[in-house]
Amino acid sequence: MDRRQRKTRQSIYTAFESLMSKSRYRDITVAQIIDEADIGRSTFYAHFETKDDLLKEMCTEMFDHVFEGVDSHCITHASLETPNLEGRLAHLLYHLRDTHGAICGSLLEQGEPHFTAYFNGRLRELVALGRPEAPCGMPGDLHSDLVVDSIDRAVVWWFSHSTPCGPEELARWMMGFIEPSGAGARR
Repeated sequence: MDRRQRKTRQSIYTAFESLMSKSRYRDITVAQIIDEADIGRSTFYAHFETKDDLLKEMCTEMFDHVFEGVDSHCITHASLETPNLEGRLAHLLYHLRDTHGAICGSLLEQGEPHFTAYFNGRLRELVALGRPEAPCGMPGDLHSDLVVDSIDRAVVWWFSHSTPCGPEELARWMMGFIEPSGAGARR
């Protein structure tokens, strides 16, 4: 992608973030995004087929970064270099809060089904990397579903209460719930 295309894409992201700060996702139209970004309809559609595709692309970039790990671009949380599940959760929480105007947190709060399904799918990948042990012979897939649901619910709570604690603290609380023995912190 050349510089002009990157600049246009960033303009679309910024317009979308601005609209999300004022309206619910379901109420935003492609026409509003186009007007806010001050671009033509064909320019928008050269980059994205729908607003759902725009949302998915923004979130894919963020999640791909989270899975790649902490790098020099993560100045605010460069200390989170631990590759365990707790560190990855904290890293994810930083990005949910600080990236794209916190629209991901807003979408989770709103229960937007496209984003929630995508988010939970990516959480499953994150949990699989951390491999928390299922207690009492519980089937692994059931345990994974319960862990993902718990993380999703904790993140919704965090945003609905205006992020009352830092990402590291919430990640630590989640790990205490996921693995009460504290085993997750040692991985």
